[in-house]
Parts: sequence; structure tokens; C-alpha cells
Amino acid sequence: MRLANLWVMTGMLLLLGACGSDAGTPAGDPDAVDDAEFADWHPSGKDAIAPDATDAGDTADVGDAVGSDTADTDAAGDAPDAPDVPDAAKSDVIADVGGGLPSEITAITPAASLFDVQGIHEVKLTLNAADWTAYMAGVDKPDSMKVYNWYQADVEIDGVAYASAGIKGFGNGSQIDNPAKPNVRVKFDQFVTTGMGPQGEKAFRLKASGQDPTFIREPIAGAMLRAIGGNGPHFSWAHVTINGADFGPYELQESVDKRFFHNFFGNNDGTKFEPVVGCMGIDCPAAGGCAALKPAYVGSPGDAQAIVDAAQAITNATDDQLPAVLDQYFYTDELLADYAVDALLSNLDGFASAGQNFTFYGDEKTKKFHLIATGVDLTFGNFADAWYDLLTPWGPPNAWCGDRTDQLYLRIWANPVLKAKLLAKFQSLQCGLFKASTLLPIVESYQTALKPFVYSDPKGIYTANQLDANYVSLAEYITKRQKTLSDLLGPCK
Repeated sequence: MRLANLWVMTGMLLLLGACGSDAGTPAGDPDAVDDAEFADWHPSGKDAIAPDATDAGDTADVGDAVGSDTADTDAAGDAPDAPDVPDAAKSDVIADVGGGLPSEITAITPAASLFDVQGIHEVKLTLNAADWTAYMAGVDKPDSMKVYNWYQADVEIDGVAYASAGIKGFGNGSQIDNPAKPNVRVKFDQFVTTGMGPQGEKAFRLKASGQDPTFIREPIAGAMLRAIGGNGPHFSWAHVTINGADFGPYELQESVDKRFFHNFFGNNDGTKFEPVVGCMGIDCPAAGGCAALKPAYVGSPGDAQAIVDAAQAITNATDDQLPAVLDQYFYTDELLADYAVDALLSNLDGFASAGQNFTFYGDEKTKKFHLIATGVDLTFGNFADAWYDLLTPWGPPNAWCGDRTDQLYLRIWANPVLKAKLLAKFQSLQCGLFKASTLLPIVESYQTALKPFVYSDPKGIYTANQLDANYVSLAEYITKRQKTLSDLLGPCK
């Protein structure tokens, strides 16, 4: 994803994709937000109650895909789940070290569930040959010219068939280096409204990991986010064949849709917002507005104004008012988790740096925004050798849209209350999942477990030596950044 850098995004909101993005969709694409939920939602500006852990009223909606106009269906029983894997075929997990990540694995084995963190699925896609030719032609274009249309395909997962699903490309920069291996979004109810995949899922993404040869940067980053209170999709792996041709290993990622919102936040009746490509963003000076934001988000009429109002309120807040205003419109803990992970991992293409690869969910119950990070693969210094300063990240020399700076992050550091909370996030990572003695064995075990798939990828573009070097650089980054945290916070207690 050719990035962009965040510019003043006072409202924390920024937007966009222009310098290329996994989450962004080429401007003008009528399906830019195929998963968007068009609910009429606007923040109340009032203090709201905390969300319920489970919401009985939403339970029937669990299987719905975002944006679906069809009647609710029971997630259980409409389509067969992937077959159970005998216990003997499963590798042992030593422990869960946070965010759902095992401390060490012995092998990648047949997946026991859709998002089995040490499992691989066999995924076969079959579609009309002319449609596949058109699909690939749409991928093999410059960022701003990519064309992603839906095509009908039969999908087989671990021997179970799901007929007439929809498939569609996604991503921009992640497709540039290796357009012969496309990303694929799978949506089971795109053409058949009652369609449903394994375990009641309506959709998932097959990511070719075009910007991360190790295939583990994004899964680790997502686990780090979840471990300290942030939000990121779950994952597993897949071996993919398309019309009989071997396309090698993919990351199989959870779709950020209504099911995701229900599982993470306890309801799914709110509105989903995503940035689109264009290197847009928002700058809300006290005397100005946020007009640049409106075309950057898609939704029903008035949806964008909800973000604009929040951005303006944050911009206009005094330093003393900032913590309360953030809490009024956003889940501050989630924002700080995302800032901490992005800064620590030198994320060149996320919410804070490039203003892309994220989703906002307007929670219908609390009238506040949740932040979900997606496309967290340009991390751990794997692009342009980026190593951000924790205190002033996302600026030169690693800026893409270099005239922009994340003013909110700087204001957080300058506010004693918010700074203390941010430092606590850093310390949770320093002494938890990011601790070198914890994370390095995970990296080593995943490299060993994934080697049979990654090193023999029929669509791969890297030599074995290049892959080895990538894993080495990832480990070096972890070691050096652990020292950065120790210098800032002192040793773990």
C-alpha cells in the first residue's frame, strides 16, 4: 500500500488512501463499501451507557452480512461447517500469550476452525474462465486504475462446497509487486441472499501477503492490538487453488462486517465507515470545517457528518477538555491501543500514519465510534526501513504525504492524563506480548511451521535467502524496539 502520511487529523480521523491501501478502494468504484451498513446514525453528544456484553436483541442478526437487506437467518445449520480435525492432527499449543496468539507452535496443520491460529485450510475457487481473466485484468493495473468487480464462484473449503458465492479483489499497494497472486474477498451471500459459509460466517478475505513475505507481521500486530484493548481481525492460513491452478499460501482473515461488530461490540445495528483512496483527510481548525472528510466516507445521507462533528469537537477542545471530549465520541482505550501498536511497530500504512487501513464502527447503543485496524502489514520496519520515534512518529523521513502530522497524537503526549494511559499501553506491550523473550520464539516457530508453504509458494517472488533475511530483520526489529521501550519506561517490574 503505497502510503500516505497523516496530516493534521484533529479529529482523528483522516482519511485515506491515496498513497495506496489495503483497505482503500479505487475512487469511483460503486462497490467501494460493499460491506457498509447503511443505518441512520448520528452521535448524540451525550454521555452513553456502556455496551452490553451480549445483546439478546441482536443475536438473530449474527449471520447477517453488513449491508444485507434480507430477513435475518439463524447462523447455525444453514451451511455445513468445516469438518472436524482429529486431535492427532492438531499441533500442541504451549500457551496463549495474549490476543489469541499461541506462545509457540510445532506445525501448521489442518485447521480445526475457520480462524485457527495454527491451522491451514484447503480453499478451492472455481469460476467461469472469462470471469477469471477479467478479474486478473482488473488487479494488474496501477493503484488509481484498479477495477474490482464481483464475480460468481463456487467455493470449496476443507472439502465442503459452497455454491454461488461472490469473489472480488481488494488492496492497492499490496498487489503491485506481485499482481500474479491476487487478493480475494469471498462473500457467501453476494449472489444468494441466504448464502452462508463455515461456522455462520458471511465473508472472509484471502490475503496474498504481497507486502509481507513472512506472512506473520499482520497476524502478530492484530494479536498485539487485541491484547491491549484494541480491535483487529482474527486470522488463519489457506492453501488456495483457483480453477485448478495452485496459488499457494494466503492469510485467511476475518471480515469486518456485522458478525464482527456483534462479536466484538455486542451489537451490529450501527454504521460502518471506511476511507477511500485519494490522500484525503481532515483538518478541522477552530474557525473552519471538515468538508474534505465527507467524500472520504461512505454511508447513508448524513453519516459523514457524524464523523465531522466528532472531529470538530476534538479539534476545538482545550487541552484540559480533551480527555472528556475523546471519551464522549470515541472509545479512547481503543484509540490509544491503536496508537501504541502503530507507533511501536512503525506502521507506515495505518490510521495514524497514512490515514487508511482502518474502519470506524458507529456503535448504535453508545453513540460512540470504535476503531478497527486492518491491513497492518507494513510494520516491523519492513518497508523503507522505517523506524519511527515513539514520541513523534509518522513524520519525515518516513512520510508519504509529508505535509501532514498527526496533531492528536502530539496532543495526547502533551496531556498528562492521556499520556499516562498511552504509556500504560506501551508498558503492557513491553512486558507482555512484545517482550523479546516472548515474541522471538513465536516468530521462530511460525517461520519453521510456515516454511513448507511460504518457501515453496508457486506464485512467490522471493528467493529462500530473501525470505530468511525478512525473518531475520523482523527479529532484529523486535530486539531493538524492546530496548526503545526500556529506555523510555525502564525495565519491566
